Amino acid sequence: IDVCDFGVFVHIGYATRGSRPGAALLHISQIADDRIQNIHDVLRKGDTVRDARVITVDSTKGEVGLSLRNPRHKRRDLRTVKTGEALEGKVDKIVPYGAFVDVGASVNPLLHISRITGGAIENIRHHLNEGDPVTVHVIGLDLEKKTMAVSMLDRKADLYLDRRMSQKMKRFYGGAKGSGDRESDDDEDHYDDEEEEDDPSELDYFDQAIRELEEALRDRK
Repeated sequence: IDVCDFGVFVHIGYATRGSRPGAALLHISQIADDRIQNIHDVLRKGDTVRDARVITVDSTKGEVGLSLRNPRHKRRDLRTVKTGEALEGKVDKIVPYGAFVDVGASVNPLLHISRITGGAIENIRHHLNEGDPVTVHVIGLDLEKKTMAVSMLDRKADLYLDRRMSQKMKRFYGGAKGSGDRESDDDEDHYDDEEEEDDPSELDYFDQAIRELEEALRDRK
């Protein structure tokens, strides 16, 4: 094999073309089920690769893709997921504004940083890392955009954040709602009473978290 930063080219003895004639690409994401930080710690030039399976064939370009990972179980259709449903999963990817969690669905939902502890988080990796098991519940679904949002907070904390998010979204989008929009009139009155006692530093944190989520939503457009 020949090793590069994004994977290895495996010489398979077939007349493939592309950048490495006679070789197939084993991408770094297809080497193991766990995320690989440095491919050179796993494979070296000249190593023999066994039991790889073909996952892609591009006859036009003459390219072949390989995998050493176990075949994934069938992913759950997003249409069968319900808001409020509890899901078990593992953290798949950490991003500055939260984490994406593999819950076995056709898409990995976003666990926003504001929905992890309910308090200020300076470094998300002090709380979560790739591979960590988590229990989350669904707070938002968009079947058209094929996105899902989840939370680790309790219902009271989610309602509080939903209300603040709704207020922010009304200003940002001119009337759009937040991820949940599940509060009742009684809940709203309840939080009106509580809002007078909010800690300013805590509100600053939630406002910052919401601004980061708005930026993430804007970037996805």
